[in-house]
Amino acid sequence: FSNHCCRGCLYCGLRAGNTELTRYRMKPQEVADLAVSIFRTGVRTVVLQSGDDLAYCAGDIAWIVRAIKKRADMTVTLSVGERPGAHYEMWRAAGADRYLMKHETANARQYRLLHLGKTLEERLDCLRTLKSLGYEVGTGFIVGLPGQTREDLAADVALVRALGADMCGVGPFVPQADTPLAGHPPGDVEATLRMVAALRLLMPRLHLPATTALATLSPGGQEDALRAGA
Repeated sequence: FSNHCCRGCLYCGLRAGNTELTRYRMKPQEVADLAVSIFRTGVRTVVLQSGDDLAYCAGDIAWIVRAIKKRADMTVTLSVGERPGAHYEMWRAAGADRYLMKHETANARQYRLLHLGKTLEERLDCLRTLKSLGYEVGTGFIVGLPGQTREDLAADVALVRALGADMCGVGPFVPQADTPLAGHPPGDVEATLRMVAALRLLMPRLHLPATTALATLSPGGQEDALRAGA
């Protein structure tokens, strides 16, 4: 519902430093009305996702969640980035059911290099807080980041389990033209499928989506992911 973002992640097209992107923000009433219209088609879950856009205060997000829940019996997932624990608590009280925030990489040094001014521990603190508040929590990671090793990927899988995540999205790195990593090669599809399979074996009840990034790099990539355990 907004593609504004205050962060500077090196791989993301929404990064604050990208001046080539046409920015937009939907009004809270628009977001709620659209979610309810989706519900009326028979869909029973909605994901409200944006960049880390602090123009929406905690009260704005809570209002959207309450407005949806008042008019539609549907599961509401939020994906609006890192916020203070009090914000997460407010949104949970408003009726939010799930929260999606990928850890991206379990390698703290790699995380710091890719997410300017941020640390992996800050991200993990948010995920742990969300879990403690009773959200169904989704995390995830990228396969094929610069300097990534097999040991890093093994650590990613182990971290998903340690967090007690309810969902994990795994996708290959897809270079975006207007970012510092535009020239970095895309992630390996086969390696991504192996990560999906490893997660399924380790966490049999984990929700594992077949991500669109796989389809971007490989025709039939999402079907392959389903065969691998998604």
